[in-house]
Amino acid sequence: METIIKVDENLCIGCGSCIRACPGGLITKKDFPVPIENSWDLCIDCGHCVAICPTGAMSQRSMEPEECESIDIHLIPRWDRVSQFMKSRRSIRGYIKKPVEKEKILQLLDIARFAPNGANRQLVRWLVINDHARVHQIAEMTIDWMKIVREKNPALYEEAKLELFVAPWESGSDRISRGAPCIITACAPKDERTAPPAAMIAVAHIQLAAPALGLGTTFTGTINTACQSYPPLIKMMGLPEGFFPYGTTVIGYPAETYLRIPKRNPTDVTWS
Repeated sequence: METIIKVDENLCIGCGSCIRACPGGLITKKDFPVPIENSWDLCIDCGHCVAICPTGAMSQRSMEPEECESIDIHLIPRWDRVSQFMKSRRSIRGYIKKPVEKEKILQLLDIARFAPNGANRQLVRWLVINDHARVHQIAEMTIDWMKIVREKNPALYEEAKLELFVAPWESGSDRISRGAPCIITACAPKDERTAPPAAMIAVAHIQLAAPALGLGTTFTGTINTACQSYPPLIKMMGLPEGFFPYGTTVIGYPAETYLRIPKRNPTDVTWS
């Protein structure tokens, strides 16, 4: 295709949805929708023009309408279900000794592909450690990093309350991985300005979707922070050259079931 879009004139009804949906305003209307000048270099290949077309008339340089999954409106949950599902998400800090199936991990990573990300750059890559023994080793290396912090930067060690992790570890209690069998880390090019929010939103998608597969998660800032600067852990995690870890979660089958949604502070909002 030599243009960013191609319109089937036999199907197009001239509704203008593709024009309104284009985030860059790259489509205009003559007899039928056409791209503006220089649109080839400006298009981010988000596919919104294809996704919104009611008749399947629109094709885009990176996708055809038949390549896009149709939305089943009957699967869109009611607000009461959405509200309870999202409010009931908990950070799980206890896991049973059961491995996480690779198929389920791939299901979650597939969901994360559709998370919002800056300019549709899709630069987030995933590091998955799906082995209980290696996860425990990573937790141990995180403790080693904390001990180095204790020696070299005691003020940070105190401020971050790292003793809450080190002391229990030395007594045989793992407060790093919490016994989870799997670690998932979102990484992206180190100097990419859109990477931090993109990675964290993608991790959040995984955490929200996991309960539907019977899984629990918790964000692990300890492992993620250690992996940003501790060479042995960077090597162990397999972080690619030039990439940076922006978000890490452990995942596994919860050992406990929550029965209530805990209270939270009232919404703090300023209307202007």
